[in-house]
Amino acid sequence: MRRNSPAVQTAVCLLLAFLLVPAWAVPARGEEPLTIAFLPRALGNPIFLDAFEAAQKKAHELGVRLEWVAPFDFDSAMQVEMIENLIRRGVDGIIASVNDEEAVQKVIQKAMDQGIAVATFDGDSPESGRLFHIGIDNFRAGLAIGEALVGVLQERGLAEEELNTMIMTGYREAFHHEERIRGFLEATDGQVNLNVVDIIENEDTVEKAIILLEDYVGRNPEVEVIFFVGGWPFYVPSEALPNFQRWAKEGGIAVGIDLFYDALLLQKEGLIQYLIGQDIASMGAVGLELLVNYIRYGEVPPAFVETGLQHANESNLDRLLEIHKPWLVK
Repeated sequence: MRRNSPAVQTAVCLLLAFLLVPAWAVPARGEEPLTIAFLPRALGNPIFLDAFEAAQKKAHELGVRLEWVAPFDFDSAMQVEMIENLIRRGVDGIIASVNDEEAVQKVIQKAMDQGIAVATFDGDSPESGRLFHIGIDNFRAGLAIGEALVGVLQERGLAEEELNTMIMTGYREAFHHEERIRGFLEATDGQVNLNVVDIIENEDTVEKAIILLEDYVGRNPEVEVIFFVGGWPFYVPSEALPNFQRWAKEGGIAVGIDLFYDALLLQKEGLIQYLIGQDIASMGAVGLELLVNYIRYGEVPPAFVETGLQHANESNLDRLLEIHKPWLVK
């Protein structure tokens, strides 16, 4: 029998996350405890659970208090309000995944001006004055998935054909999403003949991404290629995506960024041809340690700390399925 649905898993995991947030951790080597707030883009996106788990373990090691706060679904205005509240409370540091919007830039600058160290992970705001960013090189990730698509199309003898293409992203205002798209388009330009007919925004929301995908391929079965800028619709079994399943079985080609157990299952069934993954756990653990070392010891980290990319294709899919276990049983 298949485990609980991803929606149920997510709710259980998030509940456990709140229950497991430690009270004051024991300070390391007599250091005064620090309060560090982690703001993922959304609590409703399970991709960030790896960051939470890794950051929580690191917080115990370092003797800091970790707070995990975010809207359930991504909301820039609410995220700004949460950062304002953290500033008023006087937390020691903030690590946030954000859109590069003017309001976010200003609130990060405000926090820094008031002596609160701010870093970003996953989603960056380069113009905000944040201390550092930890994550993948999103442009390079876009290049890598674009190059992978070129290989898939060449293998299928489709490199010369004009292929109607849809791109699903979260927000066009998100710097990291736009960098992935830019890399993807550069890698495919002149190598294959993609006709990008639509770029759809799902507002960084898993549920909306699933609905939009099913509606789109149901109304536009003639689209031949889909590039998923993130893994939003991949948290459900294939039977929950009947239109997408039918589209893939009839020859549709899909590639995407984000690699986790449920996405790998869809790839195993042939619904996705190639995935590029990012090390979310390192963003949590390493990001926290770098911020704490800056606050405690004045150790200035590099402005950009790059975490690596992981590739999933037919050659290593079974091995990756053994490594990436369902979040519910971690």
